[in-house]
Amino acid sequence: MMRGRFSMALLAVMLMATAEADWLDGEYVSSGGGGEVSQYFTDPIFTSPSPGYRSSDPAIRDMQSSMDRSLATGASRASNAYNAAPSASNASGRWSLTLSQGCVVNLQLYQSGSRVFGPGSITYNQINKTYPALASGTVSNSSMQIDVVSRNGTELYSMIFDLERLHISSGYMVYRPGIQPQSGTARAFRIP
Repeated sequence: MMRGRFSMALLAVMLMATAEADWLDGEYVSSGGGGEVSQYFTDPIFTSPSPGYRSSDPAIRDMQSSMDRSLATGASRASNAYNAAPSASNASGRWSLTLSQGCVVNLQLYQSGSRVFGPGSITYNQINKTYPALASGTVSNSSMQIDVVSRNGTELYSMIFDLERLHISSGYMVYRPGIQPQSGTARAFRIP
């Protein structure tokens, strides 16, 4: 207990001795725009009265101008670019794709941004069998590119549709292991 009091007293004496010390030897930086500032802050950016300070160095001045220019015009460019960017059509919903090889693909598509995906089925009319399938693709402007894979993974149907002209048949490719890719035509229908 005595030791703690001694430590506290010693600390108090040290604080009083340092409280009145002049650490800058009488030279202080005031908050005013006077001559003392120029002693410590020699760059004109600290002493310039105007907020639009330009450096006297030509290289730095050009850089400052280009940065200000891009800030001033960048906002309008960014908003124009965003507004001008084509938006992806909405491809979410139920779809039926009739393929020329005698297959019907039924899909429930979901869309996130430009990506589409979802479950479905492939019905082979020749053998009257239906198998589960998964779809994945992209939508850009009015075009939807979609790949459909049968659940057993042995067939990949890849097709592109114009979402604004669904009445026009589109081409597709079917890929199977060990066989050359085959092509055909497809019609897409949205199911309400």
